[in-house]
Amino acid sequence: MKIFVGKLPMLTGEEELQKLFVQYGHVTSVYIRRESENGNNFYYGMVEMPVKKQALAAIKALNGKKYNGHLLIVHEARTGLKNRRHSGRGGGRRSYDPSDTEQ
Repeated sequence: MKIFVGKLPMLTGEEELQKLFVQYGHVTSVYIRRESENGNNFYYGMVEMPVKKQALAAIKALNGKKYNGHLLIVHEARTGLKNRRHSGRGGGRRSYDPSDTEQ
């Protein structure tokens, strides 16, 4: 199971993140990414744990946990979604659908 770990402290390394999760079971891979948007940096990690029961235990234990001054966001990774910050319909006028009106 792939796990998303958000709000990581800036200096967190992959080995450190793996040590955090290995307490709950076998970890097959870990990576950390940094993205910038409007001058703000976002640090997040992806952790893969092959045993679902162990992964769910890690999510339950670590979500909302304070880690080096940051409250972690931990949940099952959402796969197959586009980057939601840069996609979508956005604002603007609602399109008119004649079937919405009563006759």
